Amino acid sequence: MKKIFLAIIATFAISTGAFAQLIKDKTDDRVTLGVDLFTDIQLKTNDNWVPRKVNQGVGTWITYNFPLGKKSKHQVSLGVGMSSHNYYSKSRIDNPYLSELTFTQYSDSSDFKRFKVNPTYVEVPLELRFRIKDAVKIGVGFKFGIKVTAKTKYVGLDDDGTLIHEKYTRINKDIIERYAYSATLRIGYKWITAYAAFQVNRVFSEASGGPAIMPLTVGLSLSPF
Repeated sequence: MKKIFLAIIATFAISTGAFAQLIKDKTDDRVTLGVDLFTDIQLKTNDNWVPRKVNQGVGTWITYNFPLGKKSKHQVSLGVGMSSHNYYSKSRIDNPYLSELTFTQYSDSSDFKRFKVNPTYVEVPLELRFRIKDAVKIGVGFKFGIKVTAKTKYVGLDDDGTLIHEKYTRINKDIIERYAYSATLRIGYKWITAYAAFQVNRVFSEASGGPAIMPLTVGLSLSPF
């Protein structure tokens, strides 16, 4: 994942100047493309879930920007995007194919390498964007996400001491909430902005017995607007 992040940053940094100018010229600054590189801070966990501090994820989006007046630099932006989140833990879900979960904790075990839950969402972002002297950007908004996939992955030793990579790509659909609602904030300079989002509903469904995670997402947005 770290190599993917570095490759994305390097590629985006090299190409963003010319690409941004091309988009601006062709669309009269009405279309914005962006990539979000972030970590999720897992808030509201419970005793059966031991979260990792760094939970890297990535998102991408495109918006169409409506000026607030003929000569205004401020905009209302509406678009579509996709984000992939990784919620790491030192607790392993033993039965992700069932609707009611059971856990094994590996906090002090050398057998454990990592476990994660990985939901992916298609999203609709809505933002109110302000520009200060063209260079400073501030965006306040909201996004609505629909879960399209979710999977789990465990790396560690099995009962006979063999290192395994156990992946469930079709987990029970009721474990993860179908919808995600998040308030968003962007503050930055030119094509680099600090990004934050707070999901106001749970990741795991209450009926599953999973942690009541409501993630705070922080990171960087790279975009030509």
